[in-house]
Amino acid sequence: MTGNCTGSRWRLLPACILPAVLAGAALDGGVHAREGSTLGFLVVDSRLAMHYGPFESDCPGGFEPTVEENFLATLGPDERERILRPENAEEYANAWKGEFINGPGGENVCQNPKAFLDDPRHPPHRGVQSRVAYGLNLDGTPDGRATPLTCEHPKFEGLDGEPAVDNQLYRAVGCYKSRRGTAESEQAGGDLNPFLIEIRDLDDPRNDDRVEVGIYSLEIADLILRTPAGEPLPDQSFRVSSNPHWRNEVTGRLVDGELLIDDVDRLYLRYRLFTWGAFADAYSQEFRRVRLRLRLGPDGGLTGLLGGYRPLMNISTVGYCCRATASTANMDCASEYKTFVLMADGDPDPRTGQCTTISAAHRLTGIPAFVIHDDGTEADGR
Repeated sequence: MTGNCTGSRWRLLPACILPAVLAGAALDGGVHAREGSTLGFLVVDSRLAMHYGPFESDCPGGFEPTVEENFLATLGPDERERILRPENAEEYANAWKGEFINGPGGENVCQNPKAFLDDPRHPPHRGVQSRVAYGLNLDGTPDGRATPLTCEHPKFEGLDGEPAVDNQLYRAVGCYKSRRGTAESEQAGGDLNPFLIEIRDLDDPRNDDRVEVGIYSLEIADLILRTPAGEPLPDQSFRVSSNPHWRNEVTGRLVDGELLIDDVDRLYLRYRLFTWGAFADAYSQEFRRVRLRLRLGPDGGLTGLLGGYRPLMNISTVGYCCRATASTANMDCASEYKTFVLMADGDPDPRTGQCTTISAAHRLTGIPAFVIHDDGTEADGR
């Protein structure tokens, strides 16, 4: 157990008491936190909320094609047979890694996927065909009808208690080889960088009609200590980012041990773009009209969903960097972006009516952590 159990510097339940409080609340619902408590968490897993149903049901057409496979689809049977002969290997590589992924102005499918929207050689993906998915109801409708803030789109049947949910990003990428893997374990880790959640003014860890919630990126220099197996250690101390853009303050409520946060207009979190050099530490992941459902666990952690609308060029930005994403990773960014455009369901352009964002959901797992603010105060995840 870490932390000072008696010191006055902590603004919340002592680290030695809170686990028992949460465990008791989980068992009988009758134990209350000390009035005005504060809890801190480090979100260590933020994977896209993928549903791994039977592959033949989710993806009856198979995996989405790679850029190489899209090139081969443009050839007739005789030419395909000829160019795939071993003696033509250099010609073949130059063909699909050269002209096919480059536009007339020298741009390539992953540096500027927008330039290929009208190129039929890079077709949109088929997408997930399943009727069920993880997610949240973001548009407030039962059927995906158009609203002033959304475009008409099909809904999924929710797997977490909501009857109709929005997760068009899963529909778009759920049949990728890189996303699907062989099992859910293949996607362990996260699509977002680790970040902090702080719950303040908590009177009861099961039911509280109003709490303050901070959602923060870590200070850039802070490191996460891990076990020899690579698992993040609980009860570490982390500083809140000094960049105000990555410090989000919202309100929520607790119902039966679940933290509910509705309709956050904008949420920004730091995302390090390892392919962008000096720009790497200034980039943000953006979510619009955000909802969160997070359950507090007896172990002091939390699990749940973050849902919101993502700007289309704010999703695969690491891949939208360079020629190698297509020629080496074999990713057809033009087909992916075209799919995002077709499946976008949020924020219609007032001039064209075309939606400019896409609904998404991330599954979050958080562990207890100490959250340190600029004034030196510290929130305790235990």
